[in-house]
Amino acid sequence: MKHFSCYLTVLGLSLATVFSCTNPIDTGSGLLDEDLVNVQNVDTFKITTTTVPGDSLLVYSIPTAASSGFLSRYFLGKMNDPLMGLTDVAIQTQLVPAFQNHPGLGITVDSIVLVLPYSTANIYGDKAQRYDLQIRQLADSFALDKNYYGNQKLPVQAEVLQAKTVAVSFDSITIKDYSTGTAVDTKVPPQLRIRINNPEFQAKLLGIDTAVYKSRVKFIKEFYGLQLSSANIGKALAAFDLASTRAGLYMYFKTSTGSTQEFRYVFGFVAASSISRDRGTSLLGKYLAGEPNQEYILLQGQEGANSKFSIPGLKNLKNVIINKAELVLKVANAPGDEPVFFTPSPRILAMYRNDKGRLTVVEDFDNATQASDLDRYYGGNYVSGVNNEPGSYTINLSAHVQNIIKGKVPNDIYLKAFPLAESAARTTLYRADHPLYGAKLKLYYTQLGQ
Repeated sequence: MKHFSCYLTVLGLSLATVFSCTNPIDTGSGLLDEDLVNVQNVDTFKITTTTVPGDSLLVYSIPTAASSGFLSRYFLGKMNDPLMGLTDVAIQTQLVPAFQNHPGLGITVDSIVLVLPYSTANIYGDKAQRYDLQIRQLADSFALDKNYYGNQKLPVQAEVLQAKTVAVSFDSITIKDYSTGTAVDTKVPPQLRIRINNPEFQAKLLGIDTAVYKSRVKFIKEFYGLQLSSANIGKALAAFDLASTRAGLYMYFKTSTGSTQEFRYVFGFVAASSISRDRGTSLLGKYLAGEPNQEYILLQGQEGANSKFSIPGLKNLKNVIINKAELVLKVANAPGDEPVFFTPSPRILAMYRNDKGRLTVVEDFDNATQASDLDRYYGGNYVSGVNNEPGSYTINLSAHVQNIIKGKVPNDIYLKAFPLAESAARTTLYRADHPLYGAKLKLYYTQLGQ
């Protein structure tokens, strides 16, 4: 909390002088009208922007005491975005017995059902999209001692275990719950249920030795896991919650006495998204290929694209205290876009590269996180426009700009869709040179020694 306390102290002292000896400068569109007197070198405060490829995306991390390593949502589908090109996301995951015992010898299997609870609030794009889902077995196992990134794809067996065309359901359903040994009608949140009608797959699960079932590490060497993918191209990505208590592979069977029971395999040690892209001749593809006339700022979640902001004029500010610095961005409506499906990212994250070259969140975001109040101390959330005005983002960069001026951090700021690994959204913004809605850095500072 040390950094945050200092930040509040500086902010409180600064606000006391903001209306007396503060020079407000709007670097994206010129000077504020009320502050034209005694302001010099305005033309050095220009914002330059460049669209850059996203960095490798961490989609699974080795578990710690504070984290399971799993994401809060997993996307699935082939989404063709008119501005960003094609995004293909598959899910690859291990499965282990929920309890370390064999389902039973001499049982009669009724069905095997893959259950995937939806993360309905995070489904992105066309909500009515249909998906031609395919389920395959992995042909190799995950390592338990390494992180996984979105560009890593495990090999799969050629055979499709099960294929099914589905559309997302946003309604709760009633199922037969056999977890207690007796059928109980139970209402559950929206979920996808796919019956796997493959006798060889059923025999494989039952044929694994009972001793192997007692060790999950041994089990994943016998059964590597599953890959879920979509064969058709659409305008959406479905989202699932693999950490749900309802998620898993269910085996429904009858015992020798005739009672029906269930045995569950849960998504085990590792689950990781596999992400590939074909940007082709899309607007993003042209920008990343070096298109010189980049009219817009493009951001895309899941390592799709970032934007690099540079404000060269900040280095000319000497002996100042930053009272307030806000980056104001307006959402653009680019030709050919379909905003009814491809809505702006809920929040934008500002980062910089540290002395080791790693992307790090700006101090203002860090402070806001420690205070558990991103909206108040950082912002960056999307706000819809009113009266035909475009939507916007306002990001507080007060502490970070002060650090730039002090030479503690580089001048370049990287903007990303947030949350990093768990956002399928993208955003199109106006550049700084747009005549009406250009990106602006609103800077209020006190000149020391005056």
